[in-house]
Amino acid sequence: MTQHFTRSTVSAEFYCSKCGKPTQHRIDGVKKGPCLECMAELERQHKITEAIQRARQLEATQIDLFPGIL
Repeated sequence: MTQHFTRSTVSAEFYCSKCGKPTQHRIDGVKKGPCLECMAELERQHKITEAIQRARQLEATQIDLFPGIL
């Protein structure tokens, strides 16, 4: 990768091998960063995983609150 950008550049379009299509990529400093679509997907998956873990933790603590009743 030989392209460098000015510090005011926010994103630029490149081919993403993970997505398999041209997408916007973040510009970190003066070099190409990660694909914005891939980053959004990872963030979405991370939020879902966190919600599942919180639900499991809440479920486990609710059951343990009153063990004699159930």
